[in-house]
Amino acid sequence: MGDLAKAVAELEEEVEDVRELRKIVERLDTEIAARMEEIEGIGTEVLDLHGDLDNQIAEHDYMAVEQSVTSLRGLVDMETVLPAIDAVLLLTALRDDEPVPDLSLPLSSFDDDESWDHPRLSQEDLDRAFKAALARANQRWEEIWGDHSWEDLDERDSQRAEDHADAEREAIKDRASRAGAHVMEIIDYIGDTLWPDLVEAVETGARERAVQALAAACAAARETEPAYKLYEVNLSLQYESAPMSLGAMGEFLSGAEAWLMSPKAE
Repeated sequence: MGDLAKAVAELEEEVEDVRELRKIVERLDTEIAARMEEIEGIGTEVLDLHGDLDNQIAEHDYMAVEQSVTSLRGLVDMETVLPAIDAVLLLTALRDDEPVPDLSLPLSSFDDDESWDHPRLSQEDLDRAFKAALARANQRWEEIWGDHSWEDLDERDSQRAEDHADAEREAIKDRASRAGAHVMEIIDYIGDTLWPDLVEAVETGARERAVQALAAACAAARETEPAYKLYEVNLSLQYESAPMSLGAMGEFLSGAEAWLMSPKAE
């Protein structure tokens, strides 16, 4: 083989090597993009749940609310998301010829739910607000009617009892509304605060920060279970106080209850 032919053969071999390397890089880019799309898509789905929950809570559809929060816990799943995070970081390091990231920091390092800053609410919190609302209503009643000259004290007591009952029903309704808003607040916290931070951390190769954001999101997602129970309990109290305040759902439940209580033909 002449020198020219040998040089051409070497160039062709180098070109083929470059083509193979380019194909490898393209495959890496494709895989990295797919995993990032998977991670970002979870954040989008979490935010989409906000719109669903807004309608479901407005319609007092507690069964649909339960399904939504169950879906959230399925989305924010450490066993699914952490491998996707690590795949992006490893493939990026290989593509860019950088040191392989340390994957030794597991989610179990952040198992203590009490250490996280996600929104929290208890029945005690709701009951304190409930009592405060009734106290304000009683104070308003005194400001309006306290100096009124009642010719009939029975009329005064009847009016006071009626106004107190109205205020109590409104406070019960507000308590259930607060419980429902708490569920949405947790989901917003995951979708608006934690997930963007997680995505940014993955994009910049900050694994520890990404894992911490994921652990916080998982802890917040677990909080939706007691949050839903809180909502369910207080919605039940609202139904017991004023069934028709639940709109179509109240009508449905009242009808079902009446059917179950009605005597059955032999």
